Amino acid sequence: MADIKPSPTYTNTEVNSSNVRFMRSSSSSLETLNLLPTDQLIVLFTPAIPSADGHEDPFECLGRSLSKWHARIRHVPFVAKVGLTDLHAAWIRKAGAIVVVNCDPTLLIDTKANSNMPCQTKFASQVVEILHNTRGGSQVPLSGVYISTSVASPSDTSSYDNVVVCSSYSAATMEKAASMLMCQ
Repeated sequence: MADIKPSPTYTNTEVNSSNVRFMRSSSSSLETLNLLPTDQLIVLFTPAIPSADGHEDPFECLGRSLSKWHARIRHVPFVAKVGLTDLHAAWIRKAGAIVVVNCDPTLLIDTKANSNMPCQTKFASQVVEILHNTRGGSQVPLSGVYISTSVASPSDTSSYDNVVVCSSYSAATMEKAASMLMCQ
């Protein structure tokens, strides 16, 4: 007897009216992410940008927040203008779940820091392509975190199971985004 997998239930409504909300969510993907075995990796791809103090990656707090719910988080920055490299593809092949962050360049300290939105969006699309080509139809939860002060939605998110939209990358906001992804 073949296993029957329930089709995902998608919600495109606002879950939280604050500065962190789901633009898209899949209950089955979120459940899979929340119940990911401890031997599986959650790979967090973030744009490489300078922080205000120059010491810490500004998305480090998102990785730390995710690690409160899952022990094996691998934070892998990407340079937007360089795009997806063989190293990123290797991490995609190892991932039990993937979270990709895109950040509106107007929020950055140095807007010339190789982090323009079209290149970030291209990276996010390349992750989908590599995941599909290397993992086929396997159930790897794919989530996006889109950070922008604009109310406009990110361009194409249809390939992502879950998309969290945030108005900043403050520690409190990243904590909230992580807790929403991990169903807490």
